[in-house]
Amino acid sequence: MRWYYRKLSDGLVIAHARPAHASQLEGLQRICFPTLADHERFKAHHYIRHIELFQAGQFVALDGQRVVGATTTLRLDFNFAHINHTFSEIIQGGWLTSHQPDGSWLYGADIGVHPDYRGRGLATALYAARQELVWRLGLKGQVTAGMLPGYAAFKGKLSVAEYYQRVLAAEIWDPTISVQIRAGFEPRGLLANYLNDPVCENYSVLLVMDRSQNIKGASRKNAMSYIRLNTEIPGPKAKQMLARRAAALPSGLACATDAVVEAADGALVFDVDGNTLIDLAGGIGMLAVGHTPPLVVDAIKQQADKFIHPCALVATYESYLELAELLNELTPGTFPKKTILVNSGAESIENAVKLARKYTGRSTIICFEGAYHGRTLLTLSLTSKYGLFKKGFGPFAPEIVRLPIPNVYRTPNGMTPDEYLAFSIQQLEHAFTAQADPSAVAAIIIEPVQGEAGFLPVPALFLKRIRELSEQHGIVMIADEVQCGSGRTGRIFAIEHYGIVPDMICSAKSLAAGMPIGAVTGRAEIMDSAHLGGLGSTYGGSPVACAAAIASLKMIRQPAFLAHANRLGDLLREVLGQWQRKWPVVGDVRGLGPMMLIELVSNRESKAPLSPEETLSIVRAAVSNGVLLIRAGLFSNCIRFLPPLNMPEEMLREGLNAVGRAIEAFAASNEYRRASTTART
Repeated sequence: MRWYYRKLSDGLVIAHARPAHASQLEGLQRICFPTLADHERFKAHHYIRHIELFQAGQFVALDGQRVVGATTTLRLDFNFAHINHTFSEIIQGGWLTSHQPDGSWLYGADIGVHPDYRGRGLATALYAARQELVWRLGLKGQVTAGMLPGYAAFKGKLSVAEYYQRVLAAEIWDPTISVQIRAGFEPRGLLANYLNDPVCENYSVLLVMDRSQNIKGASRKNAMSYIRLNTEIPGPKAKQMLARRAAALPSGLACATDAVVEAADGALVFDVDGNTLIDLAGGIGMLAVGHTPPLVVDAIKQQADKFIHPCALVATYESYLELAELLNELTPGTFPKKTILVNSGAESIENAVKLARKYTGRSTIICFEGAYHGRTLLTLSLTSKYGLFKKGFGPFAPEIVRLPIPNVYRTPNGMTPDEYLAFSIQQLEHAFTAQADPSAVAAIIIEPVQGEAGFLPVPALFLKRIRELSEQHGIVMIADEVQCGSGRTGRIFAIEHYGIVPDMICSAKSLAAGMPIGAVTGRAEIMDSAHLGGLGSTYGGSPVACAAAIASLKMIRQPAFLAHANRLGDLLREVLGQWQRKWPVVGDVRGLGPMMLIELVSNRESKAPLSPEETLSIVRAAVSNGVLLIRAGLFSNCIRFLPPLNMPEEMLREGLNAVGRAIEAFAASNEYRRASTTART
């Protein structure tokens, strides 16, 4: 994966190469080595293949999106007793066949630096990136074969051997070899007929940098971690951006952290000050497949090249159909299904409720305490957590009944969890007498795992009773899978864990890897109940978002992807459980699969919630340690974990370690001792 991202003082960036850089890399080589024989040049397809074979070893220097320097590497086992090799021998008829995944040395081909950017330390910075890779992979060092471009001015005056000796003696400055020596490379000897380049009479120099060698800009600490902190969070540039945000955006638009993103890849976020953070927030559940996944990015680009949006109300296009067919296939249930695509999770809920009312001819909607269904008028009416989301925004939509839902962690005193669950089911049944007649209820809407309420997996018996009551009274059961769907719980849909089939499923967030799209998939007879023209959305089913969703779902549905997601879930539960045993401030650990959360308390016996401000202080400390993190819970006293589901396990451990240090510091603080004492009294 691409983990290296270093921002230089002048704003240039050293990072891993992407396939999109390939054509620029080919062009850069032609500029840097104009006399090199064409058959020995790297072409764009070679660079793409390099990335496929050894992604971590390909580096570029970037000025914005422009490639201004680069180096490509592979791993080899070197025999230094034989230094009279040629480039053709190393590449073994094409370079690509010689990469040894377990090779003990890093072999680097020096593509070079654009003439306009020479003298700015880019060559040294690229060598520093390579040396960090050596340390990270535990290699013996790096090897390269440097050319002698300066020899052109000495032809007829000095032999190549004489020129080489004078360069070593620092009597002559060679634009390549001298830079490499200054960076820390040790010359091992001339290589005759190494490359077909008349500028240096086909000679090159074998150079070695041992793993013990330090190099300017390389950090052994950074090499062994994903987090790279160069400034505090927020840093100087981030503070400027945050000031602009405060001046330009309404104060009600909250932001969980002070991170200001410049780029992101996989589960890593690179900020404007050159810091690298591990993303454990995942865009509040949007990024199951991570930031900028290549398959999704390619799908977006290809679709944008064809057309952006003719509007599904005006014309038909294949990506809308393909995504609908895919969702019809993937959602639970063997009955005929249809799908409508919209812009967001809230809009999917709106359409599901509208269709349920049309289909049943009824108006009442049953929802549950703790639920979050969106911020539009109807969905905000369905949403719980009044103070944070709803205060001052009423009046709200009518014909909504809100019922309690069992939170096993907060089982009332005097009850066992089983008794509490039985009582909750009795309350559910009683509501059909006390609050709404079944003949008036159009739909029951529920999140199989409540999100904002604090990652509460709904007890299986409770969900089962909802399904039974829905079938008994002709009520539409709607599963809101906007946050908990799209692989988030280790299955494509969270409801699959229960073996229950709802009538309609609403999805969004990770559906399209962060692109704005939502969907309602349900029984064909319900979806067809609206009159012609009764459904529609100008931007709904954007072809670009559809392309992203198709690529994203194809990744998520792979057994290997879901298996890895579940391993992350096991790891989360293991580490969070350790926290719970170690620190009394961690009152509960819960969730489903890799959708996990901790609830923080001032006192474990009374379960008094830690205050939102104290919880936020832990989040901010964790961000300062190098992770993105957000709160949750009715009392805003929970920390949720929504990592990209293809995150490496070692990266997740490092991110959790950063969070653990923040919790440990708070648990040892006077602030927590005071809060704990107050909660006891």
